[in-house]
Amino acid sequence: MDRKEFLSAMLALGGSVVASKASASTLVIEELDRLSAASKSRKIDPSKSIIMSDIHICGEFNDQGLPKHYPNNPVCFEQQIKEILSMRHLPANLIILGDIAWDYGHQLDYEYVAKLFAPIEQAGIKITVAMGNHDRRRTFLKSFPEYAQTTKVAERVVSVVELSDLDFVVLDTLCELPDNKSKVTGEMDKEQLLWLENYLASAKRPVILSAHHPMTEIPDLERIVTKYNNVAAYIYGHVHYWHKGMRIIRPLAPQRMIPYIAIPSTFYGDIGYVVMHSDPKGVNLSYSSNGFWWPQPQDNAPAEWAQRQADLADEKCRILFR
Repeated sequence: MDRKEFLSAMLALGGSVVASKASASTLVIEELDRLSAASKSRKIDPSKSIIMSDIHICGEFNDQGLPKHYPNNPVCFEQQIKEILSMRHLPANLIILGDIAWDYGHQLDYEYVAKLFAPIEQAGIKITVAMGNHDRRRTFLKSFPEYAQTTKVAERVVSVVELSDLDFVVLDTLCELPDNKSKVTGEMDKEQLLWLENYLASAKRPVILSAHHPMTEIPDLERIVTKYNNVAAYIYGHVHYWHKGMRIIRPLAPQRMIPYIAIPSTFYGDIGYVVMHSDPKGVNLSYSSNGFWWPQPQDNAPAEWAQRQADLADEKCRILFR
């Protein structure tokens, strides 16, 4: 999305300075509702999923009806949802790898997120989210209480998304601190690590592990992954850029490496999402770019920004099952 397209999207999605507090967010929801209704005639592809991260939605609005903090950001998320709802074949799943809320996991953020999610779910797309360092479990669960019932680990938000050809595990790496603070880096408690080890020991299908934080921040997690050949890849957010790499988890015989994939943001850095298609032998990931900026869109942007987006055109990778 270039600057002209961004400003057009801003206006279309409630960016007008004459918009009221209510009308800006209402216009967005109404437009997504229309797209959702139109999408119901389209088929859902059970092998197709969308992966996002770091959407950082703010639920507080200023006098112009725009989000109080970083008004550009929700436009990016909403633009991506419009693209997804307009796809010829809809994805069966939307997986968002954390930092759902703007900064401190405020209740208003999650309440607005729930409104944004509703048209997606009404189109038949299942949404699964992870916790990031800007989220707070207690306030999140007030707007999304179903996660307290479905989580695989008590007092955490852990999910297993059963896809056509694999299980996609969404871990909880949020480390909350007193006074509504959290660590920037990720951690996993003993109960979650024990659950994961037992799960991998009995899993009968290939597994992709995912979380908000890089695995390199959680040595105990990497120690578990080294034991099991059914882990096909690790996918994470947090860093706000697209990256396809690999992690050598067993450098000596029997050698073992896994794809190590970072998902972009809708906030700053690489702006986009990933389309994942699965088959019995593996999954294909395709990066869909909506732009690049740091920390916000601007006129006369550095040439490196456009070059970064050009470099990422047609970015793809293949994850093989063992």
